[in-house]
Amino acid sequence: MHDPASGKHYFVRVDFHRFKAFQNFALQLRHLNVLVGPNNAGKSTILAAFRILASALRKATSRGPETIRGPHGNTPGYVIDLSGVSVAEENIFYNYDDSEPASVRFRLSNKSELILYFPERDACYLIADSKIGLARTPSTFRKYFNCPIGFVPILGPVDHHEPLYTKETARLALFNYTAARNFRNIWYHYPEKFDEFREMLRQTWPGMDIEPPKPNLSPEKTMLDMFCPEEQIPREIFWAGFGFQVWCQMLTHLVQSSDKSLFLIDEPDIYLHSDLQRQLIGLLRNLGPDILIATHSTEIIAESEADDIVLISKKNRWAKRIKSPSDLTEVFVTLGSNLNPTLTQLAKTRRAVFVEGKDFQVIGKFARKLNSRRVANRADFAVVPVEGFSPERIRNLKKGMETTLGDAIAAAVILDRDYRPQAECDAVAAGCEEFCDLSIVHGRKEIENFLLVPDAIDRAAERRVIERNRHTDSTQAYEPCVENILADFASKKKTFVTSRYLAERRRFEKSHSPGTDETSSNEAALNEFEQLWTDRYSRLRIIPGKDAMSDINRSLQERYGVTVTPTAIIDAMRTEEIPEEMRNLIDSLSSFANSRLASKETA
Repeated sequence: MHDPASGKHYFVRVDFHRFKAFQNFALQLRHLNVLVGPNNAGKSTILAAFRILASALRKATSRGPETIRGPHGNTPGYVIDLSGVSVAEENIFYNYDDSEPASVRFRLSNKSELILYFPERDACYLIADSKIGLARTPSTFRKYFNCPIGFVPILGPVDHHEPLYTKETARLALFNYTAARNFRNIWYHYPEKFDEFREMLRQTWPGMDIEPPKPNLSPEKTMLDMFCPEEQIPREIFWAGFGFQVWCQMLTHLVQSSDKSLFLIDEPDIYLHSDLQRQLIGLLRNLGPDILIATHSTEIIAESEADDIVLISKKNRWAKRIKSPSDLTEVFVTLGSNLNPTLTQLAKTRRAVFVEGKDFQVIGKFARKLNSRRVANRADFAVVPVEGFSPERIRNLKKGMETTLGDAIAAAVILDRDYRPQAECDAVAAGCEEFCDLSIVHGRKEIENFLLVPDAIDRAAERRVIERNRHTDSTQAYEPCVENILADFASKKKTFVTSRYLAERRRFEKSHSPGTDETSSNEAALNEFEQLWTDRYSRLRIIPGKDAMSDINRSLQERYGVTVTPTAIIDAMRTEEIPEEMRNLIDSLSSFANSRLASKETA
């Protein structure tokens, strides 16, 4: 199904036959596709095919077809010149064997197909197979095959002195290796989205700004200058540093491609610091087009949702989409990567944030939503996951880290409440403050309870249905249902939650106030519980949040064939819907990250 608002079609599937690394291989596409695998697995082969197609589409949307020799005889098509595409032409055929043709078949959401056909060395044709009608003119081709592709070309440092070139030179630079050398020209000739680019840069690189390029009338030829004020001190972008220059180029291609159907990025980790890699995934997720990104970066993989990750291996016939976070172990084993650079980050920042399991993945996404980017990117501390509610284990871990580093570290601890009474939570927090600079026990059962915002979940689910519709023939509309799902879930769980609430309170009182009358204690606890349960909002704080999310997704899958993730829910939240407790937590982490560290001598 095409996007009715824009008329665009989306890529649903691509099949490779004897093309480069693949003898026969298929890939199903969704909105976000993070391709992972070891070197020579075939990731670059997939992106190379789409880059060739992007060049072919530019030709087909500007001139009519001619008669070419296709796989089944003469047919209308387009002769594609591969010399302008960054693809090794001598390596087009599987195992360098050009005795048989190679092909790549792209299936679109409107059931039309585009075929790249390589009958022999140095020959490439585009064949358009529409289920609607023949594309005999550029206008009909654009109608039936409206699937523009954007991508990040090879990046590099900007030139010290950049002459003012023609608009056509700037346009072509968007598609080839001269992009860096024409960076100022791109924004000079195509300024329409500059304000969007500038705001994105300000948000992702605090303290920096950028101004539109301006002609500098030198005696010999007109040059372009582009100034980047940092802390109100302007300097030309050439002097701003390579990392900043590359990030500006990356954002430029993102913004300039926001109206495409598909956007390609090949190994951005080559250029970007880990903080920027994490930010990049957040930007791509909300960019607009579908995303195809090849990477080895553990930072990018960890920031992605599990089912966005696609494991590529030329030994298999199909790409394997990861189904659950537990399957990520296979990804990192395949990559030979270590996902725990904790000591490196600790040595740099001397700050540790201890959290239960993978809770910081949710906390970090809330931080990004609240524009607390340094907290979201873990720029000023290392995140240390611990299993379960164990303050003593955290104390021992901190000691061990300090011994390993030979220096004191600042520490923050964030724990789930579960069903513990408030008195116990206060006692635990006070105990942790003996060895931690910041100690927080959630006021909600667990981290998932912060996601239980029915309106936001409905919006996230509706977005997934729309996304599903645009890749299929479905026209199913979404009707809000999450509030009713949660009400039914809570009703079924009331007895269980009540019993746990009473049991945890009684356990704590036996160890801290053994003389307390059990009957009076239970009565007080039940009255307190009923007050919490009667209020719809406080009830969502104490039900089992992880189980509630599973129940919501089970119902959404049955009704609409979709599920929602924590990232999707947080993306769909309005700022005012973010729980106040989470806002305070992010503020506390920000203050912790900026707190003064004890010197080695005074620690």
